[in-house]
Amino acid sequence: MSDSEFECTPPEVRVAAERATEGIIPEKSRERYENTYELYSKWCVAKGVQHTSETVLLAYFCEISKQSKASTLWSRYSMLRAVLNFRHNVDISNYAKLKAFLKRKNVGYQAKKSSVFSEADIDTFLNNAPIEYLPQKVALIIGISGACRCDELLKMKISDLDILENRIIIVIPVTKTYSSRTFVITKSEWINIIKQYCDLRNNIDSDRFFLQIRFGKITRQPFGHNAIGSFPKKIATYLKLENTYFSNIISKYRWRHPTVEKVGGWKSNTVAEGYVENSLHGQIKIANMLSHVENPETSASSFISETHNFEQHGLTLTVNSNHNSN
Repeated sequence: MSDSEFECTPPEVRVAAERATEGIIPEKSRERYENTYELYSKWCVAKGVQHTSETVLLAYFCEISKQSKASTLWSRYSMLRAVLNFRHNVDISNYAKLKAFLKRKNVGYQAKKSSVFSEADIDTFLNNAPIEYLPQKVALIIGISGACRCDELLKMKISDLDILENRIIIVIPVTKTYSSRTFVITKSEWINIIKQYCDLRNNIDSDRFFLQIRFGKITRQPFGHNAIGSFPKKIATYLKLENTYFSNIISKYRWRHPTVEKVGGWKSNTVAEGYVENSLHGQIKIANMLSHVENPETSASSFISETHNFEQHGLTLTVNSNHNSN
């Protein structure tokens, strides 16, 4: 704010305003935002720049574009937009020339996509990998069944699982959208693997679900964020895929299963995840599809026809019934 605005605003109002704006920068990514802003600030000092303007930012992004990909430029733009707005009340989203420059840099750019585990890869790993890979097996099963992110696996607790005879119900208390999500695992082979892991960790005094295993025994040492993020690479190494692009920059999200999106006709996993949490009946059907349980009651066509019935319960989900023709 300007000096006159600052002087005319009571201290308690300024404090309240500052607290209200603290949530503008995501807490989990705050360090990345601050580092991006620090790099920009150092550049400004080196160039003798005292105030941010569209001209200054055009020069900055023009310089870093020589060594950065289009996706990196947009990422830095997004983070700088939040920090500059928060700290200096500068809204760079109004800078039309800057956005036009970034869009031009994006022309012809194709982001590399990491590979996805095939069904054969998954079966081979789950059936043949030794006990040292048991935590990775469980993470793979849960990651596929619940479209789980790395951070969700990291924070998972033993109390989040309800292990029944023929199914396992898992609750993710806090998700990316700050709401809980529930999903079900019904495939007997997968249930047995999770039960084997839980039996090994039953006597361990730790509420964290994913604990490290050494010499065939579960320890009290939980996996960290980087360790869980490297699970896909470890699986790829076991499957002898380490010499491919897959294992070098594999995304921690690549075990999120596309079947739910395809069967429902949805364009994004956001909508699919929303359906997963709406009904236990629907969750069981999705779990059966993900594990390829074939019977008339849980077939894909049955799933498509019955999802329309959920509208009477107040759901607004629209399902594309013609997905088979696509």
